[in-house]
Amino acid sequence: MTDSANLISILLREEGSRIVADGVVTPVSALRSEAGVWAGHLRERHPRGSHIGLVSRNDVSFVTSYLACLAAGMVAVPMNPSSPDAERRRDLQSVALVEMLLGPSALGHLESVQAAAPDMDVTVMDPMNATGSPIDPLADAAAVNPDDAAVLLFTSGTAGASKPAILTHRNLRASLLSIKASDIDLTSEPQATVAVVPLFHVLGLNVILNLGLAIGATIVLHDEFDASLLLRQVAEHKVTILGGPPNMWRALSRLDPAQTAPLQGLNVALSGAATLDPNIARIMRAQHHVDLREGYGLTETSGILCSGFGTDYVDVGSVGPVMPGVEVRLVDADENDVLVGDIGEVWVRGPMVSPGYWHDDAATARTRADGDWFRTGDLASVDDDGHLSISGRTKDLVIVSGFNVHPAEVENVLQAHPAVEAAAVVGVVDNATGERVNAFVTLNEGVSRSGVEDELRAHCQNNLARYKVPARIDIVDELPIGIAGKLRRRDLAN
Repeated sequence: MTDSANLISILLREEGSRIVADGVVTPVSALRSEAGVWAGHLRERHPRGSHIGLVSRNDVSFVTSYLACLAAGMVAVPMNPSSPDAERRRDLQSVALVEMLLGPSALGHLESVQAAAPDMDVTVMDPMNATGSPIDPLADAAAVNPDDAAVLLFTSGTAGASKPAILTHRNLRASLLSIKASDIDLTSEPQATVAVVPLFHVLGLNVILNLGLAIGATIVLHDEFDASLLLRQVAEHKVTILGGPPNMWRALSRLDPAQTAPLQGLNVALSGAATLDPNIARIMRAQHHVDLREGYGLTETSGILCSGFGTDYVDVGSVGPVMPGVEVRLVDADENDVLVGDIGEVWVRGPMVSPGYWHDDAATARTRADGDWFRTGDLASVDDDGHLSISGRTKDLVIVSGFNVHPAEVENVLQAHPAVEAAAVVGVVDNATGERVNAFVTLNEGVSRSGVEDELRAHCQNNLARYKVPARIDIVDELPIGIAGKLRRRDLAN
């Protein structure tokens, strides 16, 4: 660790780091060289602190453009290359970009990017297009203050529509230090990890890419999840850390245990980005001999706040204890701390918490309480061991005749039925009760739809209070899952 506040000082120093993408291995020395080329390009063209857009799939171009922004003292703004034109236009207009670095893998989006922001410079990341003199990303890195913005990441988690959350050099470093200070063993042997989630998502960017670079790991980049390819690379690169969304673990849990044998060498098997179906964790532990644990965090907190790792045992359905350096409160509607076992909103405080949303003081204020506490909008309970269990979001709470219904509770009951693959629950307006519970269910392969709705309703009646039983159960072919693995519950409520 150096005294430099620039995050780059801990990302390009470990000699063991390397990126593996499309079968090509890029060692850290090459990353330094390529990042230095583009850092020189940016430094000659823009003042320090300028916003630089990044559009690329999970590949070396994304990594080098991101590192170049940090080295040059710019603010990296990673963007989803698959965004529809209207969303891309809205996002570009919200962050005042001076230039977009477009990876060769995203060339198909060049015209839509130019159309969305015609006055913005767009540079395709071909070395021939780089201007300015290359720099050494470590020796010549821009001097920054710890609270200078390092990245803007788009999130819709706690403030409604998609907004760019500011993450500073201090925020991202503090999150990495928190993970290093936990009881997870990251140093006794060479580490290798796989990026299955997009690098424009906080789990991919900070918990996988940044952490991997900081500990000198091999980082295998995937653009899309492919179970067979993933398992081959886990075996080939002796992967020790694997984190991904619940839909990845669901797919792996369905395979024959003989196929998933390479996963038994993992030191860390982590589900994040969305709530994990407890049944998946049970299957991975019992049938595949993989100790799958669940983590919890948000874009606005730079990644992980709670993790089941570093603890001998964590109950299925729990995200474990709070990470080192993080303070958490659970509060009721009157902003009083709740008792052990009761559900309250998660409030967070610590150096990893974002200072707010870019140029949106109103949205920032809505997520603050008692000065420096961040209101996550998530609901959770805590047990006697200090382990948290997430039960949903405040805005997802369904109120039936004055009684609170937590969607996660109903979903877990539905998913415990052997016919059910996955379930999602939403509240809809009801003239008699204020709201009613509607459920959407996908079935396991080979299950007939005939009579299953009545069977599931009876199952719920046997396991839930009457007001929690879904008034309607729709069997659907698939649930709306976003690119980072999160359920788009609002799509079901419409």
